[in-house]
Amino acid sequence: MKKNSLIILAFFVFVLPACKHSKKITSTPTKQDTISTTKTQTSIPEKITPKIDANAFALMKFVKANELPFNELSAKMKTKISSSSINQSFTTNIRWKKGEKIWLSMSIIGIEGARVLITKDSIKIMDKLNSRYILKPLSYIKQKALVDLSFEDIENLFLGQLIFVDAEKTKYVNNATNKTLNSDAVRFLTNVLFNKSTKNIDNIFVTDKQKNQTLESMYSNYQTQLGKPFAMDRELIMKNTKETFELSFKFQSIEAKQNLEYPFSINPKYKIEK
Repeated sequence: MKKNSLIILAFFVFVLPACKHSKKITSTPTKQDTISTTKTQTSIPEKITPKIDANAFALMKFVKANELPFNELSAKMKTKISSSSINQSFTTNIRWKKGEKIWLSMSIIGIEGARVLITKDSIKIMDKLNSRYILKPLSYIKQKALVDLSFEDIENLFLGQLIFVDAEKTKYVNNATNKTLNSDAVRFLTNVLFNKSTKNIDNIFVTDKQKNQTLESMYSNYQTQLGKPFAMDRELIMKNTKETFELSFKFQSIEAKQNLEYPFSINPKYKIEK
């Protein structure tokens, strides 16, 4: 049972690492670490400036214009995690109030194993398999996954939006097979490949030049959802010098909703970890 719990928690430890942040990781989150997660480091201004490649800017704005329009949303997806120590599939139900919170329920063979509630400043995990309630600042993700993600970054990961792209350091390349954005910052090199005809994102490849780690995110099976193109199938491959971690998920349904409930009542018998 403990292993299954770790599988569920691994969804958050590894699905989120799209790699970034140059600060040294500490074992205990400081006030500064917690504050840093409130800001996204993706830099795409509303209006073009002389320092920005015009073609790159047009493509970035195209991606933003095709973001799913919603205030609240519910979704369901099949998820599979694979590594040298984990090989497990489970179902994830999502309820989402944009800009405020993301609620997730993970089930294995129809049995709910965990619930997770992510807000702008915290992550709460209800580990039903081991009767635990875990409450951490959002910087907990940075500690466990060696990244520093804002709530906006997490939303953009689920939405299939651009992350870790600095418009002023991004160049546009148009070749025979695809369109490409190359963002070369001090620490991270991000390459985004777009379908030549649809301009949908096919692939994002991020390299951490300091730590020799990479993340590849692949998008396929685009369908119209809420009036916008949305990749129903995703694959993420993260590599470092010691291990390769793979995550795939397939969205089964997406619906805009109103007045959703986000139940998170804690059993008083659960062990509380902070």
